[in-house]
Amino acid sequence: MKFKYLVILIAVGSLFALYFLSLISQPTLVPLSSLPTYNGEQVIVRGVVTDYQTTTYGSQLITIRDAQDSTNSVILYIEGEIPVEYGDTIQATGDVQQYKNQWEVVVNNPQFIVILQKWHHVSFPLWQLALHPENYLDITVNVTGIVTQTYDSSFTLTSTDGKYSIETVYQSSCPHEFSKGDTVAVGARFLYDATTCRFLLKATEATHGIWKSGG
Repeated sequence: MKFKYLVILIAVGSLFALYFLSLISQPTLVPLSSLPTYNGEQVIVRGVVTDYQTTTYGSQLITIRDAQDSTNSVILYIEGEIPVEYGDTIQATGDVQQYKNQWEVVVNNPQFIVILQKWHHVSFPLWQLALHPENYLDITVNVTGIVTQTYDSSFTLTSTDGKYSIETVYQSSCPHEFSKGDTVAVGARFLYDATTCRFLLKATEATHGIWKSGG
């Protein structure tokens, strides 16, 4: 009888040991700047989507950038595809490796990608883009301001205090309905135009738009 209880205790102890090992073996959330120290290991990374493309083999390449430090970025190589947009904040679990002198994280299953926040759920004041443009460059943002000048396919968006302005370019297919003097919410990609040496908002994608707001 005592032997029977001993076997049960050993079995229960083994289960607890396995559970403890599973906890300590979970991937670690690491900053993008630390990836070289985790070569060959499985990690968790987070960042803002600045680029994405699908290869001819059906895999997906997503570039994410550190939300606090725009100089740190990494490419996620995904076996499969997930619906992401510029400016989305995502989390990925995968293996760190170096490919052509560039660090990347290989994600074996799209289920290991979590979209933490969609770009349109966050609104930025225009002054924030003006003071910290490097944090938002090449991503899709949601900005509110006043239309102060209108042109054929663009307009000038100005902050409510009149201190900051930015040119906003849009396509005719982009949802838009506004007049000079309207307060609008703009969903567009924040870009730098090298030909004019200035930043601009470009609303040209299916999810972009210009909508009147309450004030």
